[in-house]
Amino acid sequence: MKSTFFKSQQVQEDLHTIFQTYQDIASKSSALPTMDAEEKQEHIEECKALIDRQKIFYHRLALASAEDPEAADMKNRINMMVNAFGYKSLPDCMDAMIVTLDNAAHREGLDG
Repeated sequence: MKSTFFKSQQVQEDLHTIFQTYQDIASKSSALPTMDAEEKQEHIEECKALIDRQKIFYHRLALASAEDPEAADMKNRINMMVNAFGYKSLPDCMDAMIVTLDNAAHREGLDG
């Protein structure tokens, strides 16, 4: 079987977008204590959007792993990492992140 998943232009673009979005969010995170309610809500929504992109990418990776050894290896390494943190899969971990973000929004009074 030939490895093609990570060579795909679309995959490369998706990875770049995910990484760039992560960097943008991380650079803003230190300012959380000084953000107003609107900025905090925007930050939470940006985090949720990143998680959604990552979940979609993971599902594509999982599909590709059936035929691509590099994708299968990456999927297995991701699964081992999330298992070490007590989750059965990356989507479970990301669902827990969404719950955490929703709880943070609720504590801040941002949920309506």
